[in-house]
Amino acid sequence: MTHPTTLPAGLPAWTLRALSTLTCAATALLLAHDGVRAPTLTLYALISLAAITIPASAAPALGIGVAAAALAFTEGGPFRPAVLAMIVLLHLFHLTSALTALTPPRSRLHLSALKGPARRFALTQLLTSTLVVVTAFLPSGGTEPAVEVAGLLAATGLATAAVLLMRPRS
Repeated sequence: MTHPTTLPAGLPAWTLRALSTLTCAATALLLAHDGVRAPTLTLYALISLAAITIPASAAPALGIGVAAAALAFTEGGPFRPAVLAMIVLLHLFHLTSALTALTPPRSRLHLSALKGPARRFALTQLLTSTLVVVTAFLPSGGTEPAVEVAGLLAATGLATAAVLLMRPRS
């Protein structure tokens, strides 16, 4: 005879929306600190508000695109801390928006349900960080074709490893 399993109460679903809001706020602060001007920040804030309100729309993707484009037009190199932090923040915003879109508003979210997404998030960040480190050591001037091919093969290998590791196991 099996006994019913009692689950803990879990977190309210609005916790995901709150995490999305905090992620958008941190992104806006990072953009402002990096020199993005007020009109672009206002546009980002409006898109973020739409994304938080309606996560199952194109607004989260548009917000990610606006933040990335705004950061690309600021001064500094591609390996500065603002860019590296933005990678993590925008990925977290993408994840929380997707989970918010799938979670009914009045439901409770058990932490065990977040194990899979958290594991994929960590793996993606690990692979992205690895790619950033490899890219940082590549020469910035003209490169030999053999080095470019090796870099492309390494990036392809990392992407293939990510796909294979994230595929469901049966």
